[in-house]
Amino acid sequence: MADKSCRLPRRARVLRNTRLCVTGTFLLRFEVADGEPFEFEPGQFVAIDCEHPTLGYRRSPYCIASPPNPSGVFELLVREVPEGPVSVFLSRLEPSDLVSFRGPAGAVLPLPPDSREIVLIATGVGLSPFLPLLARVAQTDPFHRVSLYWGLRLEEDICLLDILEGWTRRLGQFSYEVSLSRPPENWTGLRGRVTESVPPRLLSLGDKQFYLCGNGAMIVELTEALALAGVPRSRIYDEPFFNLRHRAERSLVRRLRDRIPATDISAPYERLQQLLEQRR
Repeated sequence: MADKSCRLPRRARVLRNTRLCVTGTFLLRFEVADGEPFEFEPGQFVAIDCEHPTLGYRRSPYCIASPPNPSGVFELLVREVPEGPVSVFLSRLEPSDLVSFRGPAGAVLPLPPDSREIVLIATGVGLSPFLPLLARVAQTDPFHRVSLYWGLRLEEDICLLDILEGWTRRLGQFSYEVSLSRPPENWTGLRGRVTESVPPRLLSLGDKQFYLCGNGAMIVELTEALALAGVPRSRIYDEPFFNLRHRAERSLVRRLRDRIPATDISAPYERLQQLLEQRR
């Protein structure tokens, strides 16, 4: 199914287009309009096609932001950026408009094989695949411990709190925190980018499975810091949306690792580095 649906264009009708905040985040609700089955899993995406008046044909992938369902309805969380023609196209759609898309495709977000705490770290619309993942957790183990950290720039970027609050009621051990990189003076939540604000909250590592989504720079920097602290790569799932070629400076990774207070797992690479330094 995935291979065929990824190759062939499909059609979907806009049911609703909601502007969530003044800074330009939209939640679009679609219904598949070609009469074919539409099945997807948390983490998968659809690729939206559009014809730009000056740039020509464009296609961009968007992770599905709604739980799997048999009705052919799905939602996309979109951040409008002037240099992103597909995002502008989507933000201006109205109910009953038709769009061409391909998919669903892409990797499925796996649940941990045991009772490890699920730690979700997202920036911006990187929150998208975590919303259907929360629905999957509710189906399989509603008392599984889940912690979500969402990095945004401004207080005006905050949205979807009604949905997140709903999950705090449906899931027995779900919590979320918003971290603002440019917070107002009266902001009482987390401050700074998630690369800075989340590490100090990691009091343990061995009991956690990490999922990172959004800015590729955030993903590379946190992944390397977690690995330096001893977290196996198999316990870190990542989905970069942009900055795909980012390289983290070693000094920055070391600084982020030093902000992690957890000491419950061994860090063989860090220990080796210490031994080499002692021999110099």
